[in-house]
Amino acid sequence: MFKVGLIGCGGISHSHVDAASFVEDVKITAAADISEKNLAEICEKTGATGYTDYKEMVKNEELDFVIISLPHALHGEATCFCAKAGVDVVLEKPMGIDSKDCKKMISVCKKAGVMLWIAHPQRYATHNIIAKELIDSGKLGTLVSLDETRNCNYFSESRPRWFLTKKMSGGGIMFNLGAHTLDKLKFFTDGSEIVFATGSVHLRDGFDCEDSVCGFAKTANGVSCSLNLVAHTPAIKYDTVLYLTEGEIRIDSNHGEISYCGRDGVFETATREPVSSFILQLEDIVRALKSDKKPTVSAEYGADIIRAIKRIYREEK
Repeated sequence: MFKVGLIGCGGISHSHVDAASFVEDVKITAAADISEKNLAEICEKTGATGYTDYKEMVKNEELDFVIISLPHALHGEATCFCAKAGVDVVLEKPMGIDSKDCKKMISVCKKAGVMLWIAHPQRYATHNIIAKELIDSGKLGTLVSLDETRNCNYFSESRPRWFLTKKMSGGGIMFNLGAHTLDKLKFFTDGSEIVFATGSVHLRDGFDCEDSVCGFAKTANGVSCSLNLVAHTPAIKYDTVLYLTEGEIRIDSNHGEISYCGRDGVFETATREPVSSFILQLEDIVRALKSDKKPTVSAEYGADIIRAIKRIYREEK
């Protein structure tokens, strides 16, 4: 049985807890959060021992791995602390606030000999799995480009305020949601390095992070990506189009729907009973821990996405 500690008990932690209830050999035994309310909710749900200081939790509990779901600027310190304590780490995306932050985590984890897994979940979404199978089948030719549009009310009152402060979040809609777009780009291209990225962002009035971005990226194997993210509209949209040499794949992530066509332009719908991406991700993590501790989504993978985002911001080369 793998004993797991949660570091951070905000909204996303509940998805990890729910997944753990379906995955054998995993038990949430401890949790830490500075919010006593958030901590109490998780402890009541799991029976975990609660701490208001994650460092005390790691020192006192015998943990096999931790799941870190803290504000992005705190990822580095928490990851390095756990690694030095010999505890494997599953780190919520985005990995860190800049490339320097990511490099330090990679170095410390390698030196400590612990696994660092970045929780980029797009490869575990049912509609993306179907799309990848279509790409790999070759029936639609070779993948050429990915185009994604995502519109939402990102600055809603329900969003924790740290997301809207660049010092803590690293950025706005591009840093948080655009990371998902770049994750898809890498997933659909078998992890190909993002060798070029640029874009234009618009800062939200009264904030130091962006409410919209137009970006472009390209992978080492020649697949291009364009993205348009808008954070101040109630008209929710989350559409991805994959263009191939012999066809097209359309994904509506809001509804989990996927359709595709060949050169005849006639679209067919692909359906499959959806499975929680958090369950599939946790099952994959357990498989790695039971074998060679080689993460499916590596720290280098996560760092590549951070580097691309910072290039779109024109903050790194």
